[in-house]
Amino acid sequence: MANYNFHQLLKETYDELSARGLETSRADWLLADISGMTRTEVILKYRDTVPDEILTQFLKDRERMYKGEPVQYIVGFAEFYGRNFNVTQHVLIPRPETEELVYQTMQSLNSDSKTVCDIGTGTGAIAISLKKERPELNVIATDISIDALQIAQQNAKKHEAEIEFLHGRSLEPLIHNNIKVDVLVSNPPYIADEERTEMSSTVLDYEPHTALFANDAGLAIYKEILRDLEKVVNTNGIVIFEIGHLQGEILKTYIREHYQVEDLQVIKDINQNNRMIQFIWKH
Repeated sequence: MANYNFHQLLKETYDELSARGLETSRADWLLADISGMTRTEVILKYRDTVPDEILTQFLKDRERMYKGEPVQYIVGFAEFYGRNFNVTQHVLIPRPETEELVYQTMQSLNSDSKTVCDIGTGTGAIAISLKKERPELNVIATDISIDALQIAQQNAKKHEAEIEFLHGRSLEPLIHNNIKVDVLVSNPPYIADEERTEMSSTVLDYEPHTALFANDAGLAIYKEILRDLEKVVNTNGIVIFEIGHLQGEILKTYIREHYQVEDLQVIKDINQNNRMIQFIWKH
């Protein structure tokens, strides 16, 4: 095996990624995850020879990266809200913008907010983050995918978070178990099928489509949840959804026309894109 210093290794990898139309930053993420070093620490070691164990793993893993596989799936984890969560291709990779959903939920909690449910939990990142930040909460998480729930349970055990996991579609597990909640949060599938052509192959080829796409211009799961809210959300309960950046006003109008709610608002993320919709359930 040829010897590389860190600069040579990264330069060679950047060039190959660029030639394939992939972001060069993927090389930095992969090296950081394998080596445990920050980007700054790598730069300070630019002229140092890459240790054999790091080099061997990097050269092996970068072949998968060259094909477009997300780094998080290659290394088996993704960072979210300051914690590492196990990920496989059975779950969507947690996005940084979803951290704002966790923050918004915590900011919205009040003295009546005792039981919180995360619908479509995936990795469990939202539910576990809420439980770790607010240990006094009773947190429930649901998912339609058994495989996703197994990953979420692994993550809950990893982070020593006591979460009640339920299997089923949308609100069905809560209804079946006669559970009422004070706060309902969800980042459901919300991408319209017609948007597939605008998405990168990295997402389309590797991430689970059931966690990405929804019918009715991406609104189907929201409407499904809304239809049964009266069965599971206590009066004056808080409901917060992550949304696509073009769905805010459409969904706001739909909710206002069909349901009795208060404080209905579309909330922007740090990039000033519509990212969440929130309301107080009154029905």
